[in-house]
Amino acid sequence: MAPSTHGSLLFLLLSCLMMPVAADNVFSNGLVYLPIYLGIASLANLLLAWRAWQTLRQGFPSECVGLLILMMTGVAWCVPCFVQCIGTAIQGAFWGGTVGCDVMGFYSALASYSSQMATLLMAFLTYRIALSKSVPKWQHVAWTGLGIFVLSGVVALLPLVGVGAYVKYDGFCYIDYRNATHDVLWLLVAAPCLGGALYCYAAAGRAPVVPTPIRAGLVGLWVVFLLGWVLGFPLIILGLSNSAFPPKLNLTSGVLGHLMNLVNPLLYGVFWYSAFVEARAPPPSKECEVVQIAESTV
Repeated sequence: MAPSTHGSLLFLLLSCLMMPVAADNVFSNGLVYLPIYLGIASLANLLLAWRAWQTLRQGFPSECVGLLILMMTGVAWCVPCFVQCIGTAIQGAFWGGTVGCDVMGFYSALASYSSQMATLLMAFLTYRIALSKSVPKWQHVAWTGLGIFVLSGVVALLPLVGVGAYVKYDGFCYIDYRNATHDVLWLLVAAPCLGGALYCYAAAGRAPVVPTPIRAGLVGLWVVFLLGWVLGFPLIILGLSNSAFPPKLNLTSGVLGHLMNLVNPLLYGVFWYSAFVEARAPPPSKECEVVQIAESTV
């Protein structure tokens, strides 16, 4: 696919993404736009699944598992949210009531925590590849992914067992920014993941074998990661100080978080795959070339 095609696709998808920001409530005049965007984001994650399969076929099982883990963190958020938004659009009001809010809060928190940790995992794999070091065995990567989802699930369950509660903001449900426990847990996951990913991508970018265009792409990987979660920090400060949230700040934070559901498949399925998998794939053997020539002459 040509670079101009990638740019046009990205522009189209981001246009669909930003439409709900104009809504006062994502489930009022944003009823149509949000399900469309989430449907596109859900389909976009199929690219990561396809790239994972291609990565495995090229002999990189650890990188394959890393891509699958990242894909699952995106699917864990956009697919159930897509279903719930469809129900809300049909019903004309928030679908599920209090139980629906708890369900949305759970899968949103689960996906948030797991996505942050999965991105750190991908940054670590990138660091090992760029410095020509051996990557962890695929079994170790798989066990790490399982640990990511178990830990994320346990933390996301806390509001459902009495440790605070999920709260509705601008039509969607998420952690309670006025609850200190929620805030501390969010920071304990987000801050190390952002810092660790920055270190890994910076160290990878300084590797002599990494060309300048790839370094710029690594900067882009981290910037997108930062933009997805950066508004959580002011929201926590405002929540702990019991200050009023500016209009649409929570909505914008949610939209930026969902942005990665759409952009990550492009960044990791196109740029990362090309730079750190395809570029390392061994060339066809002479025997394969002879067989292909023979087959073409038959």
